[in-house]
Amino acid sequence: MAITAFGKAVRKARIDTDETMVSMAENLGVSVAFLSSLENGRKKIPTEWVRKISDFFAERGKIIKDLQNLADVSNENVAIDNLPFEHQMLISHFAKTRLSPEQLEQVAALMKQLEETNQGKEEK
Repeated sequence: MAITAFGKAVRKARIDTDETMVSMAENLGVSVAFLSSLENGRKKIPTEWVRKISDFFAERGKIIKDLQNLADVSNENVAIDNLPFEHQMLISHFAKTRLSPEQLEQVAALMKQLEETNQGKEEK
């Protein structure tokens, strides 16, 4: 099975922090086989493990951007059950709409702009 987007990000972080899969598994208290299965998409990636892996690398000075989103893509699943109805409807509509690469870039730019606006409000 091919390495997932999540797995690529984790593997790059391991290389950047001079960690091996063995040392990472030992530090996290799991088997190498378990970590390998997350990277290679043989197992779904639980949210708690996204947090643990993110924290593991943060402690080593490496922040993996959008790790939960990468896990969601690798899992081929995004939880919407705790979102407001309007968000659920928007996600459903977006998932069924075929957009060109240019349109996707525009949506991504808008989402980034909205996220930055919301972050600015939270900091005040």
